[in-house]
Amino acid sequence: MFKQVLLGGTALASVAVLALPANAGQVGSKDSMSVTLGGEFRFQVGLVDQDVSAAAGRGYQFKVDESEVKVKASNTANNGLKYGISIELNAGAGDGSAADEAYAFIDSADWGRVEMGDQDDATDRIYVESDDILVGRKGPDGDVVDYFSFGTGGGVSATGNTVTSDDTKITYFTPRFAGFQLGGSLTPDTGETSGGAATADADNDGDFENVIGIGANYSGKFDDVSFVVSLTGEFGDSETAAGADTEGELETIAVGATVNFAGFGLGAGYVDFAESGQTAANMAAGADSGSYYTLGGSYTTGPWGVSLNWFESTKANTTGISDTDIQIISLDVAYAVAPGWELNLSATTISADNINATAVPVNNDGTVVIISNQFDF
Repeated sequence: MFKQVLLGGTALASVAVLALPANAGQVGSKDSMSVTLGGEFRFQVGLVDQDVSAAAGRGYQFKVDESEVKVKASNTANNGLKYGISIELNAGAGDGSAADEAYAFIDSADWGRVEMGDQDDATDRIYVESDDILVGRKGPDGDVVDYFSFGTGGGVSATGNTVTSDDTKITYFTPRFAGFQLGGSLTPDTGETSGGAATADADNDGDFENVIGIGANYSGKFDDVSFVVSLTGEFGDSETAAGADTEGELETIAVGATVNFAGFGLGAGYVDFAESGQTAANMAAGADSGSYYTLGGSYTTGPWGVSLNWFESTKANTTGISDTDIQIISLDVAYAVAPGWELNLSATTISADNINATAVPVNNDGTVVIISNQFDF
């Protein structure tokens, strides 16, 4: 009994410590930084009807799409310099790694912001396209690829303009001046993330190295109309994989824009992946890594939001093999049920041609409906 009481008291004390205000310097901060604790949890019901349904014939799926705990800490020096860290911890039972993002930052209103660690690069955050005005799960930027079979042919099935993701890097953003902001990132190796030795990932395994991401955008306003236009590029060297030279260098160019007025939003973007990651033989035979464009519109009022988006991509295959083409039309609806709880409905129709990049094409057409409960804390 005494042991049970002691354990119960310890648990209550732990809860009490976590409940103290973050600005009191608790949760192990030793009064050096103000600490905040947050996170998200997303539960989905997915309904799928597709022509290629091998190993996915049940037609529905329950999925915990995201489960993260986010820890942030920051402080401001006497000279006005702001600094801190941000760590996102994966909390799902099936997560293969403990953390998603982990980085430190130094921020100044005068000379800009530096980030060091595992975080999306400058091109990803400078770039704007239709995803930035869509609601809910944001069409092709959302979860369609988790439910639909896009094959093994390397087709472009989702939006995005960078290959570095949360690989370890250093990033710099200038302050915004007269509407303009510039950004740049350096990622030594797209196979490196924090937590391992610097030599843990070889530099001859087919990754990209010395990746430089650069970009600029302009944000402006005319009466009640606000807009952003962006141009980004990501460039890097290919590594020599075992047994074959991966000679297609990383050369991704992206342009995009968004417009917002009176609850309406419009967005468009185009991304060209050139021949990144293609072997010399494939390039000689006419293959490339594909490109896509996306166009969408949205309307929000009160707790409601609705958006419609068109996404289309094409990837050239080797001589005699037809292109891998993908079209996704998405309708998203979002409703803010209560603080920290949003209900999302995503309905998409997909047409995917030659999904395996084979001489005899395999095509897959279908629809995906996803109901998401999004909880943020």
